[in-house]
Amino acid sequence: MTRPNDPAAAFVSVLPGRIRLRHRMLRDRSRYAALDNKLRALIAVDGDPAVGSFLLRYDPADTAMEARIRAEVAAVWPTMASDGPQNPPAADAEVTATDPIARLRRRAQTRSTINRVAKVGALAGMAGTVAALGVSRKLHAQMGIVAIAATLTHLAVHWRRTFR
Repeated sequence: MTRPNDPAAAFVSVLPGRIRLRHRMLRDRSRYAALDNKLRALIAVDGDPAVGSFLLRYDPADTAMEARIRAEVAAVWPTMASDGPQNPPAADAEVTATDPIARLRRRAQTRSTINRVAKVGALAGMAGTVAALGVSRKLHAQMGIVAIAATLTHLAVHWRRTFR
């Protein structure tokens, strides 16, 4: 979960010479541009405002650069966090209801949740099947059914990729 008032939440990957910033708040083009202008004054920046992501590359020998980048992000962040959404919430909800891309994202999120539950169920079912071997044949069979049902659910979510 991203926290709007914490600039550290945007730092998703920090390696020597490479920093990836990504945050939901940066999907707003004006917020993205505000941070982009500050960062471009320091280093070369690659990014995508549609995703709300920056890729910052710098010389790994410059050990102070990471601190300067963090300071610039921390300086700009409060002004970005205090800005309200560009559209009022009611208008935003209406657009989301009719926007086909928003519907696809919701559907993908639902599939992701179903798939996550199916994977956990398959693993738990297989573990239960092995654990039930010495206890009861009936319990062993029931856990096997759980594992198979969860595996079939996972395959149903990914059927297009499975049968290419």
